[in-house]
Amino acid sequence: MLINRWLWSIKDVCHWHEQELMLLADEQERFEHLVELNVQKQVKKLAQTTIIQRAWKKFEASHLHGWVYGLKTSLIKEILNLPPRSPEVAVYTYDFE
Repeated sequence: MLINRWLWSIKDVCHWHEQELMLLADEQERFEHLVELNVQKQVKKLAQTTIIQRAWKKFEASHLHGWVYGLKTSLIKEILNLPPRSPEVAVYTYDFE
């Protein structure tokens, strides 16, 4: 049962991007793209937390990076880089007093 909660987020990404993923003919390409989309979502979700937003407001610190490691290529691919106070997550910004 615990695995279902853990996979829920990945299922959401798959559902939201189903048409985009189905345009890729190769199953391996679809899988790799799904992994990249999931990393992107998780980094944005992390940026929405109060811990990160406080660090951004108080220290202008904590760049968030989303990377994928290619098992076949042994290369690291950057998927997303969010600097402090990133406009990509501005709509979720908390108003700290």
